[in-house]
Amino acid sequence: MQKLLTIVVPVYKVEPYINKCLDSLVLEDEHLMNQLEVVIVNDGTPDNSAEMSREYVKRYPNTFRQIDKENGGHGSAWNVGLKEATGKYLRFLDSDDWLTNLDKLMYVLQRSDADVVMTNLNNYHEDTKCNDLWQLSANQSNELRDVEQFNFDDFYGRTNVMNFLFSTYKTELLQPLYPLFMEKVMYDDSILYAIPFIHAKNYLCCDFVLYNYLSGRVGQSMNSSVKRKNVKSLLKTYLYEMDYISKHIDKLGEQRKMSLFRIMASDSSYLLHMLTYLPWHEFKKQISICVPFFHLEQKEWKRGKMNARFLKYPLPLFYMIEKIRQTFN
Repeated sequence: MQKLLTIVVPVYKVEPYINKCLDSLVLEDEHLMNQLEVVIVNDGTPDNSAEMSREYVKRYPNTFRQIDKENGGHGSAWNVGLKEATGKYLRFLDSDDWLTNLDKLMYVLQRSDADVVMTNLNNYHEDTKCNDLWQLSANQSNELRDVEQFNFDDFYGRTNVMNFLFSTYKTELLQPLYPLFMEKVMYDDSILYAIPFIHAKNYLCCDFVLYNYLSGRVGQSMNSSVKRKNVKSLLKTYLYEMDYISKHIDKLGEQRKMSLFRIMASDSSYLLHMLTYLPWHEFKKQISICVPFFHLEQKEWKRGKMNARFLKYPLPLFYMIEKIRQTFN
């Protein structure tokens, strides 16, 4: 019997979190549990995380399995999980995060044939112990829609709503793209911002929280200070995403094109912001790599204030303005 859902969990240095993560994947309903596949990818972790996760394989051998590999980074682990997935649907779960309402998702997947199933997100701030609910548009709940109808304004303008935090994907949508994720870089998941708009035909929104994202952890890749230290990695993944978009965008309908242009505008604006934290000589070098992508859609590119300043001022003046803004923000 084909599994209904595969969940890919990469494991690397997560001893304090791994049990909570994997406990959230254990379902009371035995029938649902048998329809679930959890692929744990041990990315050569040096701590006891892999031994801790192996206990779940022993306890639930029909659901959990573990693949051990040499360390290759987050994207490498996701690529292995993507290749190994056997479920009709696929989702990714980082091992310091956890799921709630997994049974609800399984019931939806039993009845649905949507290419992308979207759910709400809870952002848990470890430093303040507070929850922040990121809710999708309620007026689209439980209604199958064509991707050509998608409008970011219906989702509070968020351009990341089809990435892994919000979305479960049909495996056949992503598996032919293996290896999809860049390896040995950070922020490898950014390609998932664009992929559904290029390859999916439809999507379904559900009005419940599934993913619980842990933020505020010291050393976390999404920590602002860590991002600033890894701007070059961010640049690589965003350029990979933009290059992928530019190779496919001409084949798409007008609404999907607009969605992708908006993603590029948002990503480019954020990338510009991060690049300004580099020293001038490094900024000048890195910004030249981005220039070929700026022409893709000028009118969309100009919508962001950061983008408008970049296009308006000479490069040294733009850089000086942003440095001044950093000082006062």
